Amino acid sequence: MRFKYPAALAAIALAAGLTACGGGGTPNITYTITSGPSSTASPVATPIATPTPVVTGHFYTLDETWSLSPQTVPQGSGCAPGSGLPDGIWFGQVTSWSTTQIAFDMECWWTGSGALATAAARGDEVNNDYYITNDATTVRLVSVAGDAFALKADVLNISDTSSWVTHTVAQVIADPGGTMPVGNPPIVWLAVNGGVVTSFAVQFVP
Repeated sequence: MRFKYPAALAAIALAAGLTACGGGGTPNITYTITSGPSSTASPVATPIATPTPVVTGHFYTLDETWSLSPQTVPQGSGCAPGSGLPDGIWFGQVTSWSTTQIAFDMECWWTGSGALATAAARGDEVNNDYYITNDATTVRLVSVAGDAFALKADVLNISDTSSWVTHTVAQVIADPGGTMPVGNPPIVWLAVNGGVVTSFAVQFVP
């Protein structure tokens, strides 16, 4: 199965940013020594723990949709994760969604030379520098974090966090497009961390 959507890719920024998550590390311990007359008990050492943050891994964010791969392969984290949906940035159709779970049919989003080569191999053409394929109909169920946020389709520059107008998951489910039209079913970018969706963006495709 393959899909081609004639829309202007110029509405979508091809840039990205990286964010790391913090975690606990080996604490620095300081001691306060209380002294007194020789008749009192021995001084008492009181440990005061001061955690030192360290980078324990990568935290995937929507603004790196195009940062993980060159143009010769699918964008985001690709489209062949194996079973389940590991941490990363994933593109595809939403077959159903709620505030706690998304049923997700993964697709491949190609741009540049990757889009041209993929379309040519299928006897197809590329309009406006991007191409979408869907060679598997596996639906993956992925949980949504309780504090997840979402972007409607009218946020055209996913890579520019200063342009984001964020919404609750419920608000985006009720109105996924905002001021822009969306497909039926809608197509989205999911940011998955720790096995759950921490944020997602609805992709504008007329």
